[in-house]
Amino acid sequence: MLRMKRRDFLKNSTLVGAGVLAADKAWSLNRLEPIEDTLSEEYPYRDWEDLYRREFTWDKIGKAAHCINCVGNCAFDVYVKDGIVLREEQLAKYPQINPNVPDANPRGCQKGSIHSAAMYEGDRLRYPLKRVGARGEGKWQRMEWDEITEEIADKIIDIFEKHGPGKMMTHTGSGNLSMVRFAAPYRFASLVGGVQLDIFTDVGDLNTGAHLAYGNPLESFTSDAWFDADYIMMSLFNPNATRIPDAHYLWEAKYNGARVVSVAPDYNPSSIHADLWMPIKQGADPHLAMSFVHVIIEDKLYKPDFMKEQTDLPVLVRLDTGKMLREADLVDGGSDQNFYHWDTISGGPVMLKGSMGSEEKTLVLDGVDPALEGTFTVEGIEVTTVFEKVKQEAAKYAPEATAEETGIAAQTVRDEARRFAEAKKAILMLGFNVGRYSNGIYTGWAQSLMLALTGHGGKTGGLDTSWIDWKHIPWLQLALFGFEKFPRLEPGGLGEFQRGHMIEHAREYFDADKLKERVGFNVDEMEEMINESIGEGWMPYHGDMKGLISIADNKFRRNKFADRYRERILEEVEELFVDINVRMDSTAQWADYLLPAASHYEAWDLRSVGFHRFINVFSRPVDPIGEAKPDWDIMVLLTQKIQERALARGVSGYQDGDVSRDLHTIFDDFTMNGTIMTDYDATNWLVENSPEMGDVTLEEAAEKGFIVMNAEGGNNQPIPPDEPYNPFVAQTRDKKPYETLTGRVTFYCDHPTFERMGAVVPTARHHAGSAASNYPLSFYSPHTRWGIHSNWRSNKFMLRLQRGEPNIYISPILAAQKGITDGSRVRIFNSAGEFFAQAKFYPSMPEGSIMMEHGWEPHQYEQMKPMNNTMATLIQPLELAGGWGHLGFKLFKWNANQLAHESSVDVEPA
Repeated sequence: MLRMKRRDFLKNSTLVGAGVLAADKAWSLNRLEPIEDTLSEEYPYRDWEDLYRREFTWDKIGKAAHCINCVGNCAFDVYVKDGIVLREEQLAKYPQINPNVPDANPRGCQKGSIHSAAMYEGDRLRYPLKRVGARGEGKWQRMEWDEITEEIADKIIDIFEKHGPGKMMTHTGSGNLSMVRFAAPYRFASLVGGVQLDIFTDVGDLNTGAHLAYGNPLESFTSDAWFDADYIMMSLFNPNATRIPDAHYLWEAKYNGARVVSVAPDYNPSSIHADLWMPIKQGADPHLAMSFVHVIIEDKLYKPDFMKEQTDLPVLVRLDTGKMLREADLVDGGSDQNFYHWDTISGGPVMLKGSMGSEEKTLVLDGVDPALEGTFTVEGIEVTTVFEKVKQEAAKYAPEATAEETGIAAQTVRDEARRFAEAKKAILMLGFNVGRYSNGIYTGWAQSLMLALTGHGGKTGGLDTSWIDWKHIPWLQLALFGFEKFPRLEPGGLGEFQRGHMIEHAREYFDADKLKERVGFNVDEMEEMINESIGEGWMPYHGDMKGLISIADNKFRRNKFADRYRERILEEVEELFVDINVRMDSTAQWADYLLPAASHYEAWDLRSVGFHRFINVFSRPVDPIGEAKPDWDIMVLLTQKIQERALARGVSGYQDGDVSRDLHTIFDDFTMNGTIMTDYDATNWLVENSPEMGDVTLEEAAEKGFIVMNAEGGNNQPIPPDEPYNPFVAQTRDKKPYETLTGRVTFYCDHPTFERMGAVVPTARHHAGSAASNYPLSFYSPHTRWGIHSNWRSNKFMLRLQRGEPNIYISPILAAQKGITDGSRVRIFNSAGEFFAQAKFYPSMPEGSIMMEHGWEPHQYEQMKPMNNTMATLIQPLELAGGWGHLGFKLFKWNANQLAHESSVDVEPA
């Protein structure tokens, strides 16, 4: 047969095929055998029919969701037969809270619907493994849980004995967003004093501009609150691709009369349904927002009553120093957290109520009419208002002046600004990509100003930041050991930048003069401000680590200067690298020890944190595959071994500042003296102790699949039982101060770093991009539609819905200039590195940009060279500011993002 000629093979094959078709059973290859009487005793046996029917039988239906890096939070029915998950379906049973608002059903996406396939794929970790070759070589030895955890426990104790507390990183990534999965490693980190990075900023998700303005970037809308808006603008936000369970509310709002505007460089899957697409140049969002502000002020479209009560725009500013006028300026021993506005009724300065220094925590003006404009004299000090300063800055950004920067015609901006200002409820939607630009903070701050000027706050609109911080105090108590001990918390972007020595790579890549002109600072100045922030204690940084326990964090996939970052971290954690993971991802393959974690269908858990009020229940429909264990159970076993080995070695613990790290009682402490031993125990404890979950039992919740949070779930204000949740209603309706220095929406910051950067009021700045380097093409990487970060990225069903391999999106015009054809192999490169990908023509792409959806694993690239090898990055100095009211390190609220869109590239056929 091996020697048969092709012609003979084809001839013989044809004859064989003809013979089959001529036989009695020819129907078996081309069609079903007709059966005249299906009820007769002569009905032929066809085993495939039985198989087909058995596909729709099951032993039980469990409940779960898919929260690996995803904020969708969608309840699913999980169908189980013989201990195997057959398939999953959207639960689609959420109640409709208001008959005038569409319900939340069905909720789900294509990634969630293939989890039953993904959990059984070849990259799934099934057994504890110890590295026996070099790191990354792929040689492993299978071990028993008892044996491997004892080895790890001894190494942890060794690190404590050699280096003391504070040299163990116990970072939990955003892959653990359900309550018990999250609480387990955080509780462990709290007990050992492990270093935990901010999971928002280590991936660049934090909207720092929103925090600067409102004092809380995590106070946002439930997605059903979009429905009654009459104006919605999407910036850096493509919900049809990345917010699939919630996108229907946008288009239902449109059919309800809302005007929907898409601001995006490319004509994306959401833009095609909008009333207007504004094809903005990449990174020009702050310039567009400030041009809106210019029109609003110039045409006097602003709402003085809202501005006077809700914002700091009437606050008095000294003309001599540029500082806000404080009580300390006028009174010996006065507070530097009390401020003034000018009362037009009494004709003099009046101290603000509601500031951090005020005893009266209210925004009620109570007979005071603050001036928005003018200059005044207070005890010999010349002052003006914040609004006057804002007007001066906004005057620079007329639509005619910004058109070249944004690519948006001046008249379009003017028309749209008027429509926005006239809206009854306007929502400005900012996706997570805003934090990945060095000028993202300017975008969020300027858009907040657009809203404040036009009176959009509370039920009349606001800034949608894609996240709501619900009130789950018992969850935090479980995760943070009852608030008695804490991990060593650290800014995510700053920690990765410093630990990976990324400043060295940035200095190699960026042109110092071009960078300074473009973003307002160069690398040397950035380094000065980083050192100042750490030295002043504004941002904590805990230095090099000796050991790393990584939980659900694919750090070697997501970090910039990928290969050199990995080399640097592996050198640092030479004594111990443990990875607790569901699958063999790009980080797990470099570990010393692999501990297999249960998937979301294999553990008890709860999940909120999303765009709705429902806490989804994970009822452990099946047992973990192989010898995998839930995260909680893994930590119980590890703490048990640490306690056993500490006692055997005569180690009691270590003093860590004011806190003791008690290794000889760590198991007792972790399990509450043996009362919370399993994932079920922890889940049940949360249900029994959380007021926001009401009186429901875990069994009742598991049967239903979700818990509807009651009023106590609201952090800023109670959750209304029969209407959508809008942010900051407590401020606009109940006059509760904002969590800011002045107690108001903030548009003046006289922090020294903001003064140095010329950003004391909202303004516009560029990101680095091609103008700060010697490479012509801007590069950006939005979230993928075909995975949740790198999860499911290699799944066969997801790959079949796309090109199946890493690909860039390129304009056909640019491709023609470069001699590139659709589907061809290209090299993308700069001085930092290179990678190879397939070219995909995308006619709506700007000619000067390359786009690539993120999340591809390095092993999916040719030569294992990932996209992040070409990504130079920076730190935004404004995000390092501290010691100023609400600006200071706050987990999930204020610290420096890792930036992803600052570098540029070139492309050529490969």
